Amino acid sequence: MVRENKALDEDLAQARLELEEARRSTQRLIEAQRISGVGSYDFEIATNTNVWSDQLYRIYGREPQSFNASYEVFLSMLHPDDREHVMAVHQHALETNSAYEMEERVVWPDGQVRTLASWGEVIADDDGRPQRMVGICWDITERKVMEAQLVHGALHDALTGLPNRNLLEDRLALAVQALARRDQPLGVLFIDVDRFKIVNDSLGHEAGDALLVAIAERISAAVRPGDTVARFGGDEFVVVCEELTSAGEALGLAQRVQDAVTPPIAVAGTELVVSVSTGIALTTDPGALPGSLLRDADSAMYNAKRSGRARSVVFVDEMRDEVTGRLETETQLRRALMEGQLRVHYQPILGLTGAGNQVDAVEALVRWQHPVRGLVPPAEFVTIAEETGLIVPLGEWVLEEACRQVVAWEAQGIRLSVSVNVSGVQITQPDVVSRVAAVLDRTGVDPARVALEMTESVLMRDAEETLSVLRALKDLGVRLHVDDFGTGYSSLSYLKRFPVDAVKVDRSFVDGLANDPEDIAIVAAIISLAHSLGIAVIAEGVETEAQLEALQSMGCELAQGYMFSKAVPADDMARTLLDIPAARTSEENVVRVEVTGP
Repeated sequence: MVRENKALDEDLAQARLELEEARRSTQRLIEAQRISGVGSYDFEIATNTNVWSDQLYRIYGREPQSFNASYEVFLSMLHPDDREHVMAVHQHALETNSAYEMEERVVWPDGQVRTLASWGEVIADDDGRPQRMVGICWDITERKVMEAQLVHGALHDALTGLPNRNLLEDRLALAVQALARRDQPLGVLFIDVDRFKIVNDSLGHEAGDALLVAIAERISAAVRPGDTVARFGGDEFVVVCEELTSAGEALGLAQRVQDAVTPPIAVAGTELVVSVSTGIALTTDPGALPGSLLRDADSAMYNAKRSGRARSVVFVDEMRDEVTGRLETETQLRRALMEGQLRVHYQPILGLTGAGNQVDAVEALVRWQHPVRGLVPPAEFVTIAEETGLIVPLGEWVLEEACRQVVAWEAQGIRLSVSVNVSGVQITQPDVVSRVAAVLDRTGVDPARVALEMTESVLMRDAEETLSVLRALKDLGVRLHVDDFGTGYSSLSYLKRFPVDAVKVDRSFVDGLANDPEDIAIVAAIISLAHSLGIAVIAEGVETEAQLEALQSMGCELAQGYMFSKAVPADDMARTLLDIPAARTSEENVVRVEVTGP
């Protein structure tokens, strides 16, 4: 009997240990679920009873053990739009005795909607009849929000919130496919903000960004409700317009955009008045390529800008050929730089104030010796070079070639200075001063014999920054000229601040010197103004004796033009100096001139 009681006591002690271990295991499980955020459930099908862990109650926004979680109660807590889907998943699992996983939304008592992920499986008896469904569930709301943000960020522009290029191309592809079901045209409006770079350069990128946001809002408000407005990149926007009635309606939409953008926009403490140029491409072809439509609209927009900006142009096939030609020119120009197809020709600049006209300097002008097209003038490729950034290596090459030529002429006894054009793209390069210094050092040219020419618009882009650059260039010993003076902004207050040595009177004013009183007055005023500031004047485009005499009577000290000579290769300069009519080469400027050849 004692032995039996002892055995019973041992059994009771063991039971208590096992019970305590079970309690600890349960507590550890509860704690693990709380830490991991995972809840569990065990649903008994026959009795419609659902045993939830405390963490699962919390996931559903309830206090632990606060209600009997029957299947109907469980369904009532789901988002109404998700209930049928959840029931279908469960039904399929019960019919196939299989595991399942899904996402569902639950509505908390305070109305907050949370997204959950769940995994479960069906437990069947030996005969294969479903007995229970057990599983786990966890909250993935934050992950879903982050995923949504990532998706939105991948498809929308971070600055304006508009669809970006990726989403635009998707929507445009769908719009093209829809043409198979309707016969109304699809339109693509390619919109570019006119002179946007000036805002960025003068007011800074923050002001530029604020302007783009304001323009995006105005474009969105101007188009139809179903149209897609996207930021294509930079200061370019695209509008996809479905179910248009005609090209006229597309032009009307473009005008509405123009009217919406034009009113003053407050940016960086000032009011800006901007305009846009718009290209329009139309199609009714369900086989059209979205990329081709965008390129066609872009081509039309380029034509709108070239026609004077602030206007809309509808694409025609000839524009595609033009764009193809421009791309071909860009490709060939890159090859020309690498293969040495570029040449520098020099046009003499004559002094007019001495006893006779003498050649004081030359202007370096780039030419392209194309292997098929022959000698290509700069008008056909310089603009493309500026737009593509090729102007930077091209301009540096011209400067170095011109400096080397000045040194070579010096060795021949020909003492000339050289003027080299510098584009706005070059001036805005952060290392422009060091690049010029390196060229001067490599060639060994006397910096005083080198003049850098830039237009008024270049000077005015960012006056303070440009002033700093010009002073640094001036410190190198080079001279600075303003090209095409009188055709740009012509701000006299800026002219007196810049360290300018000479201004060049544009040929458009020189043309009328013989018979146009207005041109005579303008040129006389420019010469008088320049001289009062200690600045020399160069007249370009001189072609007649009457123009020359008028310039001399006004006291203009320098001139160039076809009357004296066209631009010639360096090897022809010695002969050209002897052949220029009404010109002489002084002992000071030409020590020894050697003429070779027949």
